[in-house]
Amino acid sequence: MPRKTKGLAFEVHPGPKKNENGETLLYATTESGRKISLDDFELWIHDKYSLPRGIMTRVFEAFMEAAPEWMAQGYKIETPIGIFSPRLKMTRDITNPEEVGLDDVEVDGLDCRFSKQFEKRMKNKVKTDGFRYVRKTATSKILSDTLRLEEALQKSLKANNGFTTVSSFMQYSGLTKYSADKQLTRWCHGENPKLQRTRINHNDIYTET
Repeated sequence: MPRKTKGLAFEVHPGPKKNENGETLLYATTESGRKISLDDFELWIHDKYSLPRGIMTRVFEAFMEAAPEWMAQGYKIETPIGIFSPRLKMTRDITNPEEVGLDDVEVDGLDCRFSKQFEKRMKNKVKTDGFRYVRKTATSKILSDTLRLEEALQKSLKANNGFTTVSSFMQYSGLTKYSADKQLTRWCHGENPKLQRTRINHNDIYTET
């Protein structure tokens, strides 16, 4: 189980926006790589609140089975965490409502609007514990190290049996999501592209050319 520390760990990186002087603005994000598995989270809840082991897993499994039954009927599901609902989109450009058919609409994903109570508890906890600034290797330094980037790419490809994704490359390179996406895209272009990108189920998959 990862060690629980006090304070919200964050890091800063150059972003896509610039100020009026043309200087790159920084943006803050939670420290990369910090996540806890459901098993570890459940163990922590068991120790802190004396809840039965496995109850969180069973609740999530039941929710994942039951929620689609109702959302598929157009219902929004209200929970203490937030409201879950299906997100729809038109499959073609239409201006006349009378021309809309059943094949002209599809599910584009899921939305979750977090409850004010849940968000307030999170903000209050951060207000109590504060922040922790984690200084990491600058993105510009990582991007200038071509050997490091190549090693990270190969590790990611090997870990995923011949393909990589933005999130996987982030993990091995230490780059932010924005910079990792830009680097993978850069490798897909040029006279001799290193990678090719394929869109599968709304996800970009990168393989070697």
